Amino acid sequence: MERASALGALLCGALCLGGATADAAGRFEPPDGKTLLIVGQEAGEIGRYWKQVGPAAGYMLYANLDTLSALREPWKGHLCADSGLHSLQDWDKNYPGTVAQIGLYMVGILDDINRGELDDYIEEMGELLRKTKKPVLLRVGYELDAGWNRYTPEQYVKAYTRIARILRGQSADGKRAPIKPVNNVALVWHSAAYLTYGERPFTDWWPGDEYVDWIGISLFAWKNESDNKANLEQAEKIATFAKAHGKPLMIAESAPKQYYPVTSDRAWDGWYAPMFAWIAAHNVKAFSYINQDWNAQPMWSNVACGGGGDWGDTRVQVPGSRVLDRWQLTVSSERFINQGDALYKAIGFAPDR
Repeated sequence: MERASALGALLCGALCLGGATADAAGRFEPPDGKTLLIVGQEAGEIGRYWKQVGPAAGYMLYANLDTLSALREPWKGHLCADSGLHSLQDWDKNYPGTVAQIGLYMVGILDDINRGELDDYIEEMGELLRKTKKPVLLRVGYELDAGWNRYTPEQYVKAYTRIARILRGQSADGKRAPIKPVNNVALVWHSAAYLTYGERPFTDWWPGDEYVDWIGISLFAWKNESDNKANLEQAEKIATFAKAHGKPLMIAESAPKQYYPVTSDRAWDGWYAPMFAWIAAHNVKAFSYINQDWNAQPMWSNVACGGGGDWGDTRVQVPGSRVLDRWQLTVSSERFINQGDALYKAIGFAPDR
């Protein structure tokens, strides 16, 4: 690992946010009124989107901190995994001029992080991301306040802060020499924007302005109106919070699931058009759409894995799609920034960083 000098780390302090800018507005943030389209979530489906629909600004994948799966080498999961292929190398090789949006899975390991037992992994992760020389939006412990993750606020804030400090070239504990700041990584604080674990305020999980570059939310279609209402109301609160804290807002995970199938005449007006209207109304600066055939994943289709699930097939380009033409027209509009030199210029990223 490349270590920063003690003097450099001291001078760096809270201002070494590791990117093209170090102001409160965030890092790799497009101008107001502009949105990055990010497509997920597994390599095969992303490749098909690129060929059949067109380029996007970014690629979305998932990785485990305690194994560095999908970062050290491609990860295909296991029989009952909701995964497919996730690979940092696939993005780095096949999608020049784009950003990566990475969901970092940390369930069950917060105490290990907080004891410093995974510092080597955090540093190695930083080096693997640095080597891409491309912008990375890292969702640290995504959907941090969700009941299904069971992160207590105290554990999470401590773990998030430790990861942030290490990646930004600061000592996590005052003992270990810091690494050089990983300048191409922006940190995303991602709320599920739903019912919180322990019914605590989402702000209990907030690590502080100095450690957050983006604020993210999940925004899905739900089975019943009460769940849809809960998701939208919480999303509104977090959008207001992001604005108050001067942080760009990202929809970090989103899909209509099976409730608005793309082959249905009601899909566009029922889910897609309202979603794009919400993006415009709230100045959302990154929209991560999960363009995925969930039914092809064993976790949702194999009875031995539990089966069930309500995810469906959310690929906009499936045969018989009633949304594809309007999708392509919308994401090629002036609001959306896609792959290429214009993207890096818009977000203030220099590829040689």
